[in-house]
Amino acid sequence: MSRAWVTDRWVRDATVTLPDGTTTKISPTSAQLKAIRTLPDHFRTARFGTGNRWLVGWYEPGSTKSKTKTFAKRAEADAFAAEMEDDLRSGRYIDPAGRDRTFASAAETWLKSKNRIKDSTWRRYRRELDNYVLPQWGTRKIGSIRREQIDAWVTHLRDGTAVHVFDVNEHIGKARTPVKMKPNYVKHVVGATFGGVLRFAVGEKWIGENPLARVELPRDEGDIENDLPSLSYVEIDMIASAAEELTRRETDRVLTELLANSGPRIGEATALKIKDLHLDRKRARVHRTWTTDREGHRKLGPVKTWEKRWLPLAEHVVDGLKNITKDRDPEDFVFVTVRGAAVDGGNWYNRVWLKARRVVAAASDYSVHDLRHVAATNAIAAGADPKLVQQMLGHKDATETLNTYSHLWPDRVAEVIAKVEKRRKKALRKQLAKAA
Repeated sequence: MSRAWVTDRWVRDATVTLPDGTTTKISPTSAQLKAIRTLPDHFRTARFGTGNRWLVGWYEPGSTKSKTKTFAKRAEADAFAAEMEDDLRSGRYIDPAGRDRTFASAAETWLKSKNRIKDSTWRRYRRELDNYVLPQWGTRKIGSIRREQIDAWVTHLRDGTAVHVFDVNEHIGKARTPVKMKPNYVKHVVGATFGGVLRFAVGEKWIGENPLARVELPRDEGDIENDLPSLSYVEIDMIASAAEELTRRETDRVLTELLANSGPRIGEATALKIKDLHLDRKRARVHRTWTTDREGHRKLGPVKTWEKRWLPLAEHVVDGLKNITKDRDPEDFVFVTVRGAAVDGGNWYNRVWLKARRVVAAASDYSVHDLRHVAATNAIAAGADPKLVQQMLGHKDATETLNTYSHLWPDRVAEVIAKVEKRRKKALRKQLAKAA
């Protein structure tokens, strides 16, 4: 039994009465069908000349209710019916209504399903959808997207010519313009956000295959001209002193020293409460961070499971923390403004960091986040092993740490070869002594 069939919506058989009084059905001749506009009325259905002529019908697996799709041309209907028949028999069936869903509709359904992600992650998906993904793919049927089209889009993203929609910057009165997109950003826009929608569509059986699956995204080759951000202890002290001079508050000096020596993220550092400090053990407990909700408002949130950690504190940082937290409530935030509110990392960047970093030429373009690299490079130079650096920075595993900093650990090849040679000579001497 056929699982898909084609029906002519314009033409029907006619019932005629024979001379003996019986009735029978007759079909239009080939000539009459070719001259469809002059087809006799008794062969015409009520839909004649209205809408698409050809209808393909089929039963979904496990259902007794038929589904249909119309076509203007018989060849298109036959091809669709053959493909549908094959999919139904082979178990590859995909509802055509899913393929015809617009990418924008699929994207909104996908985003609504993301109930386990942080609000800040949700906002990043929302921003990338609105800025780059939907302007390019929003009106497209999700089943019509092809790999070669994605390849072309990746190229345009990389050279800064991709279709985009940006909000108007209120400070300058005009929308910003895109720049050449770095590989890691391309990977997130295309692989995580755009790809997340496509993977969701495959899972929901709206499409049979993911057209992104074989797309090669660009690889980040790093900065071949410059090494990781690094500062000497003297340079760190200069910047920390400049921060204190700017605001006339020791709090800003201590925050700078903590960031550059222990390597927390700015959101983690400014979320520390006095009760998190264990200064007698030279440790601070990191288990919360500042983030944003879906409307962009600042809020406290948990760090990822593997990022909960004890932060090591240098002795001079401990001394500073003792000074700024003396006689204060354990529930207070460690780093507070003049009015007693927790320091806002973004505000601190503009108010303090941008000015303080100028005292050291090497740091003139460093971000606050670069101080994590500074802390890591100095810890490695002091003899810290990969596991300790991993724990200090809150990396998921040592692989991430080694991928970033492996070139900084001392090369011990010469040391190993020297030991091998020493053992060789000792063995040879023993052999010569036996022979004698």
